Amino acid sequence: MSEPGTHAGLVAHLRGFLDAFADAVPASATRAELERDLEAWTERLRADRVEESGRDYGHRPDLPSAGQATTPHYEVLAHAPPDQLAGTTQFSSFFLGGRGVAHGGTIPLLFDELFGRLANAPGMPAARTAYLTTQYLSVVRVGVPLTFAARTDRVEGRKRFLRAELRDGEVLCAEGEALFVTLRDGQP
Repeated sequence: MSEPGTHAGLVAHLRGFLDAFADAVPASATRAELERDLEAWTERLRADRVEESGRDYGHRPDLPSAGQATTPHYEVLAHAPPDQLAGTTQFSSFFLGGRGVAHGGTIPLLFDELFGRLANAPGMPAARTAYLTTQYLSVVRVGVPLTFAARTDRVEGRKRFLRAELRDGEVLCAEGEALFVTLRDGQP
């Protein structure tokens, strides 16, 4: 578990909450209490709102999943910017599609996160996803350690072509391919 009182600690608890919420069918009284608590916390957090450039959530490459809880948990273990990265991931209950496997839409979400890290590595000009395709080759089981590898395939002017794969042991579960385009000056 992450150190209490840190952004990483908050994200770990939020991730745990989302998994517990996905696994539960709370009794009526619990649902009502949870709804009240969430409403109160939402208002409290709105008081601490900051501009995007000052946020931690999703902007912390030093933390698993860049410091966010709504993508599959992943950790980059090897990064050779700007060309490649590799690491581990695990899809939890929150990402369950049914019958013990991850929802199909969460696999491209993971790939887009990985591609974004490559395409927007430190020192690189900002880029955005132009397209992303995913080939599903085997189911992605929930709750098991998986590995990923992503790399820049080639660069043509403002275009960056990227590839990734997701494995369960030796089994290739999915492959992704994307085109990221470098932003022009002034583009959001």
